[in-house]
Amino acid sequence: MSFISIATFIVALAFALVSIYIAKILLRFSTLFKTLGQTADDVEHQLDKTVHEVGRLIGEAETTAKDVENKLIATEGLFSSLTNVGDATSIISSGLHNKVKSYRSDSTLPGTKQFVRAIQWSEYANVLLKSWQRGKKASL
Repeated sequence: MSFISIATFIVALAFALVSIYIAKILLRFSTLFKTLGQTADDVEHQLDKTVHEVGRLIGEAETTAKDVENKLIATEGLFSSLTNVGDATSIISSGLHNKVKSYRSDSTLPGTKQFVRAIQWSEYANVLLKSWQRGKKASL
């Protein structure tokens, strides 16, 4: 019987050692899972902050895009006015060209070239001024 007692004692001792070893392993796993849970919570918190910041950034980008669009719409009138100025300049230039031809071909007006030029430039400036004033009234 003494052999059975010794064997039982050895088995009990082995069981106690294995139990202690399993308890240590389970304690380490518990600590590992606790740390892993905290890390997951931190990642989730940081991801929430990132999503919030991205949403704010998209909102600011939308505001900037609307601002740029409004400014482009505001400049359409300017470019339209510039087109009108170009058309008016072309019309005035062709009219002045015809007037100059008629004055050059008229032999009854010798020596009036300087006066004709002054009149032409004053008419040109007057038409430009009126066109600018019309454009200024239209943009208001």
